[in-house]
Amino acid sequence: MGNRRVWLIITTVAFIALISVYINFQRDLLEYLKNVNFTILAYLMIIAILFQITTGLILREVASKFNIILNLKEWLGLPFVTAMGNYVTPFSGGMIARASYLKYRHRFPYAQFVSVLGASYLVYFWVAGIAGAITLMLTLERSQLYWELILFFLAVMVIISFFSMLPGIKIPGSNWLTVSLNNAIDGWIFIKRDPLLLGKLAIYTLANILLNGLSFWLAFVALADFSLSFGIIFLISLFSSFSILLKITPGNLGISEAVITLSSGILGVGAGLGLLAALVIRAVSLILIFTLGPVFSFLLARELTAHHSRDKSEAV
Repeated sequence: MGNRRVWLIITTVAFIALISVYINFQRDLLEYLKNVNFTILAYLMIIAILFQITTGLILREVASKFNIILNLKEWLGLPFVTAMGNYVTPFSGGMIARASYLKYRHRFPYAQFVSVLGASYLVYFWVAGIAGAITLMLTLERSQLYWELILFFLAVMVIISFFSMLPGIKIPGSNWLTVSLNNAIDGWIFIKRDPLLLGKLAIYTLANILLNGLSFWLAFVALADFSLSFGIIFLISLFSSFSILLKITPGNLGISEAVITLSSGILGVGAGLGLLAALVIRAVSLILIFTLGPVFSFLLARELTAHHSRDKSEAV
C-alpha cells in the first residue's frame, strides 16, 4: 500500500504540474475567467447539489431493495461524505467509508454493496451510451468523426448489454478487472429481477447525466460568452463521465480534466477552453464538497454513535 500511495502522490502532482504548465503557455486563456460571475457560480452550485441529491436517491432505492430504510440525513449526506472521502483518502476511500457506514449502521453486507455498486455503473454507462448515440444523431453531420463517435457509444451499449445478459457465471481470474466484472454481474442479476427498481435507477441516472451536461454547458457559455451547441457540450460531459473508470488520483483530479481537454479539442470547442471549464466545475465542486461534506460527516458519525449506544443499552 505504501508504494501505491507514493505513486498516487506522484501521479497527482504530475497532473497538476502539467495543467499549470499548459495554462502558463496559454495565458491568454485566463481572460475567459473574467466572464465568470457570481450568478453563474450560484447556478453551478445548485446543479451540483441536485446532482448529489439524485445520487442519494439512487442509494436510497438500492438500500430499500434490501429492506434498509435510509432517512433523509443518510441518503442525502452519504454522497457528500463519499465525494469528500474520495479526495482525502486514496483509491476511492469515500466508497469504503460509505460501505462501512451502511454495514455498521444498517448491517448492509459489504459484498452486496460492492456488487450493487458495480451494477449501478453498468446502468450508468448503458444510459450514457444511449444518450451519446441519440445526441450524435441530432447534433453532428455524417462525417468520419461522427461514425467513430457513434461506434464508441454503440460499443458501450453492446458490451454492457452483453454482460447484462450473462447468466450467473464467474469470469476466471483474480485481478481487479475480473473481480469488478464478477461483482457487477452479481449485482445486475439481483437488480434486473425488479423492473421497477431498474426503471427508477435508469431515470435517476439519466437525471444525473443531464445535470452534468447542464453544468458543463453553463461553464462553457460563461467562459466563452457566446452561444455554444448544448449537444456538443453534452457529448464532452459524457466523455468526462467515463473517466471515473480510472480512479488513480484523489477525486480523479487531473484525469477528468485531461479527458475534458482532449474531447473539447476533438469536438472543435477548443482544448484550452475545455480545460478552463473543467477547472471551474472542479472549483465549484470542491467548495460544495468540503463545505457540506464535514457537516454530514459529523451528523452521520453522531447517528452511528447513537445507534451503537442504543444497541448496548438493549443488550444490557
